[in-house]
Amino acid sequence: MITKLYVGLIKALAVLAALLLVVSIIFVVVDVMARAMGYGSFRATIAVVEYILLYFTLFSAPYLLHTRGHVMVDMIIKALPPGLRRILEALIYILGMVVCTIFVVVSIYLIRDSVARGYFDERSIDLPYWLLYAAFPLCFGLLTLEFGRYLLTRDSLFSGDEKNEGL
Repeated sequence: MITKLYVGLIKALAVLAALLLVVSIIFVVVDVMARAMGYGSFRATIAVVEYILLYFTLFSAPYLLHTRGHVMVDMIIKALPPGLRRILEALIYILGMVVCTIFVVVSIYLIRDSVARGYFDERSIDLPYWLLYAAFPLCFGLLTLEFGRYLLTRDSLFSGDEKNEGL
């Protein structure tokens, strides 16, 4: 049950990432059309699209790690003997967990600090500064869990299943 909810959350974030990408394309197209028709540019387009690109990256990362759909160079690790390969994989997973946990902790601190101080991201529009970091704890928390899953199971980021290769 928990596994289905967990995988469902990862897939829902990936769908949300895809929808955000579509929204950003619409924003850019409408902005360009408005300028071409003499109405000028919308003030918020650049800032909103920048936020969307950040959220798109964060929301899609757990899904890509879960499905091994990310880009990686694995020719060295695949050339290693099985024992050494498993040790190196474990070290990679532990490093991934440590780095992602650092992002979770630091982002929570940054969110709390920016809310407490009332900071705003002042560009073409003013947005609460904590919005920059709002998705970090969830997404990097999921990435931490994914690296832990690879560490504690027989699943491998470097398995011979190349279903995504060539995409």
